Amino acid sequence: MTRTTVVAELTVLFAITSACAQQPRTVHELKASPSTTHISFFDASLEPVLWIESGDVVRLETATGNPRWFENAGVPRDQIPPELYAVYEGYESSGRGDHTLNGPIFVNGAEPGDVLEIRILSVDVRLSIAGQGIASRLFPGEIDGNVSRVHWIDLVNRTVEFAPGVVVPIKPFWGVIGVAPPPEMGRVGSGAPNFFGGNMDNRDLGPGSILYLPVHNPGALLSIGDGHAVQGYGEISGSAVETSLKGEIQVFLHKNQELEWPRAETPTHYMTMGLNADLDEAARIAAAEMIDFLVETKGIDRETAILLCSVAMDMVVTQVVDGTKGIHAMIAKDVFRD
Repeated sequence: MTRTTVVAELTVLFAITSACAQQPRTVHELKASPSTTHISFFDASLEPVLWIESGDVVRLETATGNPRWFENAGVPRDQIPPELYAVYEGYESSGRGDHTLNGPIFVNGAEPGDVLEIRILSVDVRLSIAGQGIASRLFPGEIDGNVSRVHWIDLVNRTVEFAPGVVVPIKPFWGVIGVAPPPEMGRVGSGAPNFFGGNMDNRDLGPGSILYLPVHNPGALLSIGDGHAVQGYGEISGSAVETSLKGEIQVFLHKNQELEWPRAETPTHYMTMGLNADLDEAARIAAAEMIDFLVETKGIDRETAILLCSVAMDMVVTQVVDGTKGIHAMIAKDVFRD
């Protein structure tokens, strides 16, 4: 199958899966617990914790916030939700445990060379307690890397107060969504995103968005976590307002439709992504992916695609603090009238 055919078929899927999403085969529950999570890594050898079919919905409750971290930050034990103690039982680190990932989820029938489609049906905060810190590569030697702050989310007004009169509305999303890397890569830390997804920290992957990931293992082995109540583009301190989330995803399997890099769409935009330690290279990858997408799916030549991207495509700095930096390119769907 040619790359043109692959991408063209994905474009058709953009249109047809909306109807499919209304008819889930099964709804599964996957709550965070010591037996359903793994912390801070991806690994193709991990045993799945849930098996699903294409089209199934997974109702998630993810956990972010090691209670020992909150205690060390000065939060009285009786103010820390007891369920966090249960989730982090046996976790020896005193770190915040942001990348406590639900999964892996085994998608029946998925094989290397397929594409997994993850529809974010809903996502929201479920606990009021959150953490943030400064561990930024942008300010070496300038700011104490041990800075920690506890936030209390106003669940009624859906805001976080940073200082008197400084209030930020929440916009929840999962920072980490990824499939297992190829087996030959072994155990891979979840700190940096990669071609299999992972810690993309993409604030535009909220409710109503769709993420497409290449499959590298039988079952795909999908994992999700790293709840963010709110984050700016760039995430310059190295941390969002990190908290526990709840929500629903619907997963579809598309056979024999390879992708090299993650792609996505929102209700209003198509999105391509570039990931690289060099921000310039990340931008080049994101732009090249979008140009390829337009040429292969919209019936325009490459020169026209480049000119169109220069006036209608936005290049967004996803994050600059994960070692592997992110750029995502977005172009509005309403540009295309046919």
